[in-house]
Amino acid sequence: MRRRTLLTALALSPIAGCGAPGSDPSVADKPSTPTATPSRGAATPTVTPPPEDPILFVVHNSTDDELTVSLTLTDDGTTVLDKTVPLTADEAVEYDPGLHTPGQYTLTVTVDGGPTRTRDLAIERFDVRAGSNHFIEIYTDDIRIFAEE
Repeated sequence: MRRRTLLTALALSPIAGCGAPGSDPSVADKPSTPTATPSRGAATPTVTPPPEDPILFVVHNSTDDELTVSLTLTDDGTTVLDKTVPLTADEAVEYDPGLHTPGQYTLTVTVDGGPTRTRDLAIERFDVRAGSNHFIEIYTDDIRIFAEE
């Protein structure tokens, strides 16, 4: 009889580390702390990129001709990078615009006598910290822009 009483008592009593189904006792004991969310008007924090791995914009002439390529990068109307360069066939050049602030940037690539491409770029904190590069491939009738992930 005592055995049944002991087993019933054990079955009905909580065991350390166990709780009701669907509950997590480790979470229940911790006070919740509110998470601050930046307001829309708040300034975007500056992130220091590693000096050996900045965000680069690499322009490559994938044609058999010499081309003059203009590259403009703006941040909310402010020009961050404005370069024009002649590129021989299969030549590439890279630019470091010194991006230290995440945000929405606009990249415009223009080939004299050829295509133009404008693209909005979301540069995030990870991109600045990791030095995520952007590649611009120039073709006879097309410009392709892609980012390193």
